[in-house]
Amino acid sequence: MKLAFRKSGGFAPIFLGCQFDTAAEPGPEMTELEALITESNIITQTGKRVPQARDVYLYTFEIELNEKKNKVTFDQLSVPPEVKPLLDFCLARAQNMMPD
Repeated sequence: MKLAFRKSGGFAPIFLGCQFDTAAEPGPEMTELEALITESNIITQTGKRVPQARDVYLYTFEIELNEKKNKVTFDQLSVPPEVKPLLDFCLARAQNMMPD
């Protein structure tokens, strides 16, 4: 399973992200990630955004799981409750993606 996560946007734009490959990085953290992905059902989620929202963060998940792929983006106002634990996991591990 592979997951790429990006956080972007906001009033003063930022770009954070992280990537995971549970096959290449086995261990307890990846087991936790796999459980969060299953619980979030991110592989079948569709993006949600509040059209009137301005200066909000966008969270993009790109997932590959058992030959299925999905790319989904939520704004910070529309993250489904079942995705929140996965979002928190990724945010805790995200790093700056802006070039120096």
